Amino acid sequence: MTTSTKPPTNPAPAADPGRRTLKDAVRDRWTAATAPNAFLDRRRQDLIRALDHGWREGPRWVRLLTPALIALTVTGAALVLCSVGRQILAAGEGSAWWSAITGTITGPVHRYLDQHTAGLPLTGAGAYRVWQFTGLAAAMLSCALRSFVARLTWTCWVAATLAAVWQASPPGGRTVATALTATALAAPSVPALRGLTVSLRPQITVHRTVQRIVPAAPVLRLVRPLAVVPSPGRPGDPS
Repeated sequence: MTTSTKPPTNPAPAADPGRRTLKDAVRDRWTAATAPNAFLDRRRQDLIRALDHGWREGPRWVRLLTPALIALTVTGAALVLCSVGRQILAAGEGSAWWSAITGTITGPVHRYLDQHTAGLPLTGAGAYRVWQFTGLAAAMLSCALRSFVARLTWTCWVAATLAAVWQASPPGGRTVATALTATALAAPSVPALRGLTVSLRPQITVHRTVQRIVPAAPVLRLVRPLAVVPSPGRPGDPS
């Protein structure tokens, strides 16, 4: 009778309690960093203080990091807009599509200036250059200085451009040309007129008057003591 003997299996090695894995080390570091008054907790308190009181009142690293984040955000948004614009131009047959849009806006202005400069020393091409320079200068001064004169000049320039496009466009496409011009001029109008508020309600200003209370001078009053008059005795009372 034969008996089969199984080879002895190697027992699993016992886990070394002193051995730490990378996951345990990362978890311990994170716990130590997020503990109260630790590094990350102090940075969180700095951000909360900067959000409550403004980034200028925050610590130095917040004041240095905020402009960098703003610059990165603006650059990323500009890259995205350029990419989208490039795709739109590629989908619309490139330069022909863009030329059609610019021609719809600038073509009526050219025709209007050519019609109304006949007999003048200034030609239509020269008037068009003046029109371009005036609009560009008014937009840049409105964005940089925010002065009333620059913003008024920009507003008048936009109104004159819309009127010229409306009058010199063909009657069938007059509405579309004017609407397209207004849409194109709305983009530079946002930074040019930024911060301008128009209120149709009358503004009421309340002036508070502070009344100063002067303490009254103490008044001395002399009070004479009352004379005590004995009451007359009744009959039968002992004298």
